[in-house]
Parts: sequence; C-alpha cells; structure tokens
Amino acid sequence: MELTIKRHCVAVLDNSLSPLQQQLLQEPKRVRIVDAPTGAGKTYAFIKALLAGSRILFIVPTRRLAQNIAASVINDLIKAGWGRTLAEQKLAVWSSDQTAILREQGVEHIRGLRVRQIQQLNPRLQGMSEIIVAVPEVVSQLLLRGHPERPQTGLDKGQAGFSVLDVLEYFDHIVFDEFHTIEARGFGLAALFAKLASVTTELNTVGYGRAKISLLSATPLNIKPTLQALGVPDTEIAQLKEVLTEGAHDRALHGDVRLVLHEQSTMPALVVEYLSVIQNAVSQQQQVVLIYNALADLRRDLPLLLSHFQTMGIPANQVLVINSIDDSTQQSHQLYHSGRRQNPDDFSILIATASVEMGVTFRAANLMLMESGFAPLNFLQRYGRAARRGADGLVVVRLDNASLERQPWLRALQTWVSTYENQTVAILELSQVLSQEAQQSFQSEMDNPASLYFGSLPQQAIYTSGLYWQLLLRHPSSSKHRKDHLLQHQPASSKWVYSKLRQLEPLLQDSLYAKPAKQWQTLLFMQAMQLRDIGKSVLVIEADGRELKIDRVWLERETDIMRRFTPRYDEHEQEYFQLQGELDDYLLDDKNRTMRRLNVYFPHTKHCIELARDHRLISEWRKVLTNQRDDDTEAAWEDYPEAMQAAEQLVVFTGLIPSSDTELSTSTTSLVW
Repeated sequence: MELTIKRHCVAVLDNSLSPLQQQLLQEPKRVRIVDAPTGAGKTYAFIKALLAGSRILFIVPTRRLAQNIAASVINDLIKAGWGRTLAEQKLAVWSSDQTAILREQGVEHIRGLRVRQIQQLNPRLQGMSEIIVAVPEVVSQLLLRGHPERPQTGLDKGQAGFSVLDVLEYFDHIVFDEFHTIEARGFGLAALFAKLASVTTELNTVGYGRAKISLLSATPLNIKPTLQALGVPDTEIAQLKEVLTEGAHDRALHGDVRLVLHEQSTMPALVVEYLSVIQNAVSQQQQVVLIYNALADLRRDLPLLLSHFQTMGIPANQVLVINSIDDSTQQSHQLYHSGRRQNPDDFSILIATASVEMGVTFRAANLMLMESGFAPLNFLQRYGRAARRGADGLVVVRLDNASLERQPWLRALQTWVSTYENQTVAILELSQVLSQEAQQSFQSEMDNPASLYFGSLPQQAIYTSGLYWQLLLRHPSSSKHRKDHLLQHQPASSKWVYSKLRQLEPLLQDSLYAKPAKQWQTLLFMQAMQLRDIGKSVLVIEADGRELKIDRVWLERETDIMRRFTPRYDEHEQEYFQLQGELDDYLLDDKNRTMRRLNVYFPHTKHCIELARDHRLISEWRKVLTNQRDDDTEAAWEDYPEAMQAAEQLVVFTGLIPSSDTELSTSTTSLVW
C-alpha cells in the first residue's frame, strides 16, 4: 500500500532567509524552543549569524553530526567569500574524534586547550565571529574540570575562574541541536544554561551574559513544562515554528515522495524486490539508503546485501556502512567502506542504523528502504533524510508481523495509509498521525496547539537536573561568588536533592557504613556526570588487525566472544579481545542472546548485586534495598531509616542507580569526590 506526500516548501524573505531563520536571529527571548521540519535550514540560520559577527556554541548529540556540521560551516563560509584558512580558524570541533587528532599532533592537555579557546574569545569584543561544534559531554567536562584536591595546580593553573557564567558571556548563541535525543539524565546541562540565561539577576536584568539558548528539533518534545518546573520564566520562553507552504517560488524542502508500506520478512528480501529501482537510481547518480533498526541484523545481512549489489554491477567500494561499530575504526573493511571520516556524498549505497537520524544529510538520497524505527520520531527523522531540496523520491518501509504487534503507532500508520491509498496528502497529516499517541498525553497542558509533540521528558529530568546543579555547587572549581549565584538561582529540585544528601550524611559518618555509603554517593554523582546511558566499551581486534571499539553490553548480548576468548591487556592496561576471524563470525541468533545485566550498589553494604537491565530495574533495586530478611539491611533501616529512605528517594526520583556500568575517562572520574 502506498500514498504520496506532496511537495512542501518554506517562504523566503528578501534576505534569503525563511521566517523561522529570521526569528532565530532576532527573537529577543533568551530561551527558544524551535520546531522545524527536516531540511528547513535550522543550522544555516546560525551560519548567517556567524557571518554577521556572532559567536556560537553548537552542541550536537553525536560525533558524526559534529563532523557533518563542521564541514557544512566551512563550505558555507567559503561560499560567502571567506578563504579556507580563515574559515578553519573560526571553527573548532570538540569531540573524542577531534581529541584523537589533537593527540596525534602531540597536544597533551586537551582540556586546557579548549578552555583557552573559549577564554581567547574576549567577551568585551563584539563582532568577532567564532563557532565551536561540540558534543555535550565535552562541554560538561569543561564545567567540571580539574582535580578536586588540587584545583589550582597542574593543568588547571590559571583556569580556576572559568565557569558556566563565562560561557553565557562569551557566546551570543548556545544551540542544542536535535534536542529530542536528550535523555532525562542529560537534561541538566541544557537546563543549567536556560535557567541562568533567563533569571532576573542582582542588577535587575534578564539573565547572565548575553547568550540565547536555542533547542532545535524536527520532532520536538514537549519540554516547556520541564523548563518551567526548573524555574525558567514563561516570559523568557519563545516557541518558534516554521510554517510550511506550497508556493511555486518558495524554497522547497522535499518534492513529492511516494511512501510505500511493504510487508517483507527481511531487508535483503526487500532489496531483491527493488533491484531494478536501485540500479536505476545509482545509474542516475542518486544515492540509495538502507536503514536498519538493529545493528546485529545489519551485520548478519551485510554479506547477502553486498552480494545483491554486486549482481547489479555496484562494486563494494561504492558502499558505505554507517553504525556505531564501523564508525569506531578508521580501517575500512575489505568488502566495504566505513568510518566517520568517510564522506557519505562519495558513495552510491549507504547501509546504516539509527546513526543517520541525527541530522545527517546526503547528496541525493531519493530512494530509501528503511525499517520503521522504535518510535514515531525515529520514523519521521528517517523519512526526512530522503528527497531533500525539492527532489521527488521513494521511501519504502519494511513491515513484519512482529513490529506491527509491538507498536500500536505503526498499526495506526498502516491504517492511515490504507485509508488514503494512492492519494496525495500533506506532510502535516503524516506528522499528525505519527504524533497522535503523544498528543493524547498533552491535551490538558498544551499551550501551543499548533505544535505537534512526539513525546515529553519524564519527571525524572527535573530531579536529574537538580542533581547536576548540586554537582556544580559541590565541585571545587566553583569559586565563592559563582557558587553564590548558583545557590541563589538553583531550582527547587536542586534544593530537594541537597536535603536528601544531607539525610544520607549519618551513614557517611558511621564507621560501619562509611565506606559503602561514600562509594554509593560517588557513583551517584558519576551517573549525574554521564549525560547519556552509554555503557563501557571494549576493544575487539579482528584477525586482519582491524580494531573495533564496541559497547560491552552489546558484545555480551549479541555475540559469544566474551565467553570464548580470554581478555588481553596492552601496555596501557586497556582490555581487548583478539579474534580468530571477524566480529560477524561470532554473532548469536535470537534464541541464544543474553539479557543485559548490571552490577548495582547500595549505600549500606559493600556487596554489589547483578540485576537485569530492563524496565523493572528500579523496582528490583528497591526490593533489595528494603529486604528486611537480610540482616545487614534490617540493621541499616533500624539504625538510619531516614538515610536509607533518602537513598531510595534519590534513585526513584532521578531514575539513576549507582552502578559499575559507567563509561567515564580517568580524568573525569577524578572530579567526583
């Protein structure tokens, strides 16, 4: 079954900007929530700001997107008449990829370099263009830099004054791109900037510094209630939305796109049905994009997919594979290309996972074969990658009984397509169908009926933001007057977290419980510093020497490598597994997969317990914490009931469980005391 999503555009003003792009540059309110479809040019608006002399901190969720945006910035600046040398001088990228490059160049003190990059932006000098593209973890670590026991020594000498207030002063715009990807645990960073940029200061002015905070997404979450609960004034929140048009002279975002729902058991089987269509697209210098839900499925299917493409005369060197594992290496596989440094525009076939949802654009991807994703926002983000800039296109969605049974929204989409089969509909109608489930949750609170939300942040975001605020307050790098500002403007949830930490204090003072309680509190703060649920990774070396950095949980669940091989350690004590073949040789089938498990900790005992990492994790942790049949637990509740209850409430309200599954560098873990 199929229908056509008709061509849609945005209006163009005399200065070549769309109305939304103009608003992004001129809106006076300090906090802006921005809803615009894929391809609308949200990023380009800030390039125009850069050309006009603004300084921009552009925060993105992935390293690949940071690389993509950096390349776009350079190209647009050159098109505007800047020389390449000047354009590159005005841009810095903060990500682990760039860190690796700097280390290759002999730069040892990366953090110090980044702080100096900001401090060189003299806040008193206006009209000095600069843009820094960063992943959120790097920005957070700069705010929490240094060793707590020697904050004025070593790498941090001369940098003690740097803080969130300086960031707000140095930049004109702080942008969180693709903000729908922000997890509840990581909202504290955005909330910190939004709150301090919008409060009434001691001088009776609005906000510290001059930066405006913009949160951009094509599939927005309803985050305004969360911001308000954290104390961001309603008067300083602007909700901006791009209005779509169908004008012949307006700027086209997408052409007419055929949306086909096709029931098929596997992606290779779907490819076989569209072989001639794929071959025709490639012959016309267009790109073909395949998007999988599961990385393991992609890896299992890859040999067969490559075989199908070869039968069409498409060589392996025209195939780019995009996913977290292949992106982790600079060594391409002998049968295909991979790695974040590869330019997607150079390839005819792109085979990817959800990695491509994060704002990645392609040269001419007018044919897409995709799986639906696990939520409506995934679907729309994927769909929006195809047929950009007014071109017509075809998007084929593979459906099967399992996905339809699991996902009610997908059944609703199937019903809608069936109702309008072979008709032409507007993109807004597709968005309404996909967001319908979320809208039902917001009917009583929506103050902007024109917006279509694809979800909301849970209440836990309010309390994780409070925990993050407490982390800043307690950190030695916060000097007295800055700590006073943070205390004055802390949200109510920060005060609540402080009260619970105070109630935990008797456990920390008791000789019997001090050590486990200290460890538990440290791990809780480490969870607050880890802005996303990213587990530890491990190095895997294939037989040909190709090195892959893989999430440990994925490796344990999807392969038998950790059961078949004994880990080795290099000269830097880094753990790795040396394979006798390729990673894909060790993939498990569905029935043999293992469930993700987690070692969790408690404030009253040194013993950790392994629990299943699923939706029951918090309730199972609480059962152990309150298990009166355990002598140690019963004694702790009897001696310190208020402290034990405070620990329980901190976990329940934040959703963060102190555990060993935390991927933080040595320099970062030293920040927690």
